[in-house]
Amino acid sequence: MLRLAIAGITGRMGREVAELALADPGIALTGGLIRPEREHASDLCLQGGIRITADAQSVLRESDVLIDFTQPSATAHYARACAEAGCALATGTTGLSEGHLEELRAASACVPVLHASNFSLGIAVVRALLPLLARALGDWDIEIIEHHHRHKRDAPSGTALALLEAIRAGQPETSSPVINGRQGIAPRRPGEIGMHAIRGGGEPGRHCVLFGSEDELLELSHRVHSRRAYAAGALAAAKWLAGRPPGWYVLDDLLAERLGHLA
Repeated sequence: MLRLAIAGITGRMGREVAELALADPGIALTGGLIRPEREHASDLCLQGGIRITADAQSVLRESDVLIDFTQPSATAHYARACAEAGCALATGTTGLSEGHLEELRAASACVPVLHASNFSLGIAVVRALLPLLARALGDWDIEIIEHHHRHKRDAPSGTALALLEAIRAGQPETSSPVINGRQGIAPRRPGEIGMHAIRGGGEPGRHCVLFGSEDELLELSHRVHSRRAYAAGALAAAKWLAGRPPGWYVLDDLLAERLGHLA
């Protein structure tokens, strides 16, 4: 039985994770964490008698894993709290600064920490394919397009940046400049990578990578139909992370293990 806590449980992603966790007989939901100024939000709790509190230690000491979908400063706080309580951390918070990431890496010396800019397993497969495509189509034009709902704060998305990182992993000998959006009158320069962020409507997440030559266009596209895809991936990651030794983990580690089992 996985003892699970959720940070940001009253938010959009927190609610999705809680609903799936409550329906899973292999998970015991130990509590939900919120900011101190939101203690009054306990009446927003989903059915199931979930304890909602700002007292992180009281919940984390009784938990195996904390799933975190909050804001960067809160994620850094929960990383320190997890290290103190001996609770693993799986976080999908994006927009983290280098300072925030250092907090997570410091916690990973004490507990297992998994950070994913996108918990979709489909996106994990896309990232795994990109280095191969970038090597094979090294002289083709590359453009990354991402579309999210109007409320998303960071742009480009953490997932788009992860896709860029995967492309560069396939072209280690080059340092392609990134062009964020396009304007003005100028031709496309050889080797550059275009990055385009769209914000509008209620789109939960759409990413597309284009590889183009004069005669062909290869389009690698991924779209989630609801946030439930991220919640399901986060729960899969939490189950995989529980009981592992302290260290820094990414979703690709889970994917590699699954592929190994299929080999």
